[in-house]
Amino acid sequence: MKKSSVLAFSLIFFPLIIWAFHQELQGADSLKVGTPFLLKITADYPIHSVSIPDTLEDFAILESRQDEKNTRSWQIKIAPLKIGALSFPRISVNPVDSSVTPVYTDGFRVYVLSVLAEGDTLLRDIKPLQKYPLQLGIWVYLILLLIAIALAIYLWLKRPKKPKREYITQPETKQAILPAWKKSIQALDELIKEDLLAKGEVVLYHFRLSNILRGFLEETYHFPALEMTGNEIITYLNKRNIPNYREIRAFINYCDMVKFAKRQPSLQEIENYTLWLKDYLISFIGNTIEAKN
Repeated sequence: MKKSSVLAFSLIFFPLIIWAFHQELQGADSLKVGTPFLLKITADYPIHSVSIPDTLEDFAILESRQDEKNTRSWQIKIAPLKIGALSFPRISVNPVDSSVTPVYTDGFRVYVLSVLAEGDTLLRDIKPLQKYPLQLGIWVYLILLLIAIALAIYLWLKRPKKPKREYITQPETKQAILPAWKKSIQALDELIKEDLLAKGEVVLYHFRLSNILRGFLEETYHFPALEMTGNEIITYLNKRNIPNYREIRAFINYCDMVKFAKRQPSLQEIENYTLWLKDYLISFIGNTIEAKN
């Protein structure tokens, strides 16, 4: 009973396999090397792609695409590369629906003729080149090129010369070198005029206030105070017995507390430390006068 059911199912399904697709050759009569022909595949389902073997040597695939008007049709444009009887292999037809099993086309043979006439083995030379009307000889172009080069050299040699500019040497003015205390006082006055405190820039004000003192110490005592931390500056001043060591230490510690510890000083405290810095810088005026004398 089971064998009869299987046989009956096969007889019903077998015609569907035969008519699942149809292939057709167009332009395959009287082929010559390089003459293209068309393989057209028509199936009962939408075609996703076809798989052409990579080992194909006797043919060149010029085009492989789906028909623009019919998704169930696929066209492959083929050109033979050799003469004689050539066999084109089977190719796989892949449906859009993955549940449909891919099928293969039938292989076929084509006979490719030679481009030469039968019995003709003579290779003929290419015809000689022909000149265009009014075409000049190569020597004429060489003469014209030499004339152009000579004319360019002549024009370059005869070009008008630019008059020489006379430069008046300006007398060198030596800028007076300001002493460190004077430059620092100027920087302090400019800082006060900017009125950063009224703008709420308290931390920025103390950064610049601290840098004015650091720059003065660096230029006066010749050590990199601008690159050192507050503790490093205080240690340096203590080891070398720099005058006003305690006041300088208190000023640096105050600025560092505002800059890094977010301390909120009062307006009176800010004015006191600003006034101290100005008085400290002014105290060096007498030292400068004594040094000049």
